[in-house]
Amino acid sequence: MKYVTVKESHYQNDLVVLKSKLESEGIECRLKNELTTQIINHIPSFMVELQVPENDVEQARNIMVEAGEIDTPVTLVKCPKCNSQDVGLKMDVVTHIQLFFKTIGGALTLKTPDVGNILKNSSYKCKNCGEEFQ
Repeated sequence: MKYVTVKESHYQNDLVVLKSKLESEGIECRLKNELTTQIINHIPSFMVELQVPENDVEQARNIMVEAGEIDTPVTLVKCPKCNSQDVGLKMDVVTHIQLFFKTIGGALTLKTPDVGNILKNSSYKCKNCGEEFQ
């Protein structure tokens, strides 16, 4: 069974209530990277991922909209080669470093960092077949 990430956070506690809500609606959930982020949660590239089975994604998103976790249903990025929705953002080392310092700068100045220019050169990578695309 393939799992798809429906929400990410740097902190596991941000996802525990939503995970409980989804499970109470009969959707199996798992938290990916939960131990890694507990140890090194200050590095922006490490995120806890709330995942659900691929066939329950639509129902999970509807529950998330009802619960106020997301404003509107999100258009999912799909792999052009295998049509999988299990797609992640691929960044090079320079982009990771820039994102890290932007995040630290934002925390110090109490402003939301503008990361749009940093991420514009990033691409997507399918976790199913390994295809990279823009």
